[in-house]
Amino acid sequence: MADLVWDVAFLQDAMNALRNQVRNLQWELGGVRARMLRKIRRLRSALLLPVEDWPADNDDNNNNN
Repeated sequence: MADLVWDVAFLQDAMNALRNQVRNLQWELGGVRARMLRKIRRLRSALLLPVEDWPADNDDNNNNN
């Protein structure tokens, strides 16, 4: 029979490592989101046209049926 205390300790270590990875990914995602929003604001001000006001038929599919 395997040592149950060792198994529990191993699983707790794995859980803590995964929790740390998730936390790091959340921080990284927050940084990417902040940079993306800054870039969007910069582009909006450079274009002087909010993204919501772009024409709805602006697509690259060339569907001329």
